[in-house]
Amino acid sequence: MMGGIFFRHVLRDISVSTAAVAVVLLVVLVTYQLAFVLGRAADGQISSDIVLPLVGLSMRGNLVIILPFAVLLGTTLGLGRLYHDSEITAAQACGVRTRLLYGAAGVVTVVAALLAAWTGFVDGPGAARRLAQMRTESLRTALSRGLAPGQFRSLGSGVTLHFRAQDADGALREVFVERDLPPAADGRQRLQVMLAASARYSLVADRGYYLVDLADGESHEGTPGSGDWRVTHFRQQSLRIPAPDAALPGRPRVDALTLRELRASPDPRFNAELHWRVAWVLITVVLGVVAVPLARLRPRQGRHGRVVWAVLLFAVYAGLISAGRTMLERGETPRLLGLWWAHAAALLLAAAVLLWP
Repeated sequence: MMGGIFFRHVLRDISVSTAAVAVVLLVVLVTYQLAFVLGRAADGQISSDIVLPLVGLSMRGNLVIILPFAVLLGTTLGLGRLYHDSEITAAQACGVRTRLLYGAAGVVTVVAALLAAWTGFVDGPGAARRLAQMRTESLRTALSRGLAPGQFRSLGSGVTLHFRAQDADGALREVFVERDLPPAADGRQRLQVMLAASARYSLVADRGYYLVDLADGESHEGTPGSGDWRVTHFRQQSLRIPAPDAALPGRPRVDALTLRELRASPDPRFNAELHWRVAWVLITVVLGVVAVPLARLRPRQGRHGRVVWAVLLFAVYAGLISAGRTMLERGETPRLLGLWWAHAAALLLAAAVLLWP
């Protein structure tokens, strides 16, 4: 009976500490991501409408890195308080065994490991794919954002747009459009210049072109430097401008690939990504188990006396995995070895910390 009550007491302390650490880390991550995305929006690289969705998708992709550290630090802080207040000492004097501490920490660790696995293999890649899609779409629509009255703006495909004013509903006033036409039979350049009282523009995303609707204007087609120009008047005319193909800078992302795609390819980058996802699940389990003996305090030692060791252990562990991933991508490590050596090295380091006099 007493063991069950104390188990729930320990489980509550570890769970609350782990959740608190995770929330703090998420707040720090969201703050950093928000500042970064707002900077991109201020430069006109992305639309302000997708700032918060981008932050949310980035947070979902990075949650797998937060969980192991939250489990390690939360367990260390939770058990550290119990050791500092002599609650564990009193419980052990009444016959409560140490395995109860491992059981309480194991429950939190298993939940965190399952969440890390779901994030790393299911939700994270889905969020990465959606993030890349939104950023690519933002690049495609970048040409039509930030249109300002009195400025000549290139829309691609040899089209230049200028207007004097813009109404509150988005309609453009006193519009000038210049477009390159196919060369004449003798190879000379041909242009089309359109002047309109008003215009509206939009992006037809599923067909990949801008649609500019001009109203009450005239069109001039001809060759610069010659008198052979054709002038027509119109009440309504639509102009289709192919939207530019957009691609994200750098190499193609691998964090958006599914597990089947990673296993089917012999590419070292794919293999490194697969081991990287598995590694963060294993880190959560390893650190959750190591945190129990790591949290043990000596008499009169401060309740946060083991926090420095926990932070150091996680920093070294994460550094080993990051270095191992780089070596896998370069083909410097055998495919079968993967990142298992990093886990072994981290366990040896943890044992050295625990056995340190």
